Amino acid sequence: MKIRHINTAIRELHLIDIENELGTGQVKAADIARFRTFYIKANNVPANAHIVVATSSSQNLLESAFGWPGARTVWLPGHDGADRALLEIVYEENVEKRYDKVVIASGDHIFAEAAEALQNLGVKVKVFARAVFVSVILRAACNDVELYSAADFRLAA
Repeated sequence: MKIRHINTAIRELHLIDIENELGTGQVKAADIARFRTFYIKANNVPANAHIVVATSSSQNLLESAFGWPGARTVWLPGHDGADRALLEIVYEENVEKRYDKVVIASGDHIFAEAAEALQNLGVKVKVFARAVFVSVILRAACNDVELYSAADFRLAA
């Protein structure tokens, strides 16, 4: 897949694999809400940013909708479902024309090619991921990588 044009917009897109970021395949709305607060502050997310939260199950999709109100929620079933749902957005929705910055909140190597392609087109790309879950390939592909630990935010009891 190829990305076509350089973007001229001044907007941010945040692509969040919530299962990866929380380190579990069974997410809860309360944990997502805690992560949302942490994420928005840590990334200085502007009010007009577009946020997409992806999962690989319909149950997690519902939890995401409750835990991150106002975000676009997407899902695809199966292995790497959340990743594939986010990559569909990158490759099918003219991201390079609509945004000047993309934040990938996932540590999965599957995003390396998209990160490189967007950067080559002049889009600023940042990876924001848990240190224990970030791929060496993705770290190498992106010019801006910020790592955090689970201790930086609290999961629900």
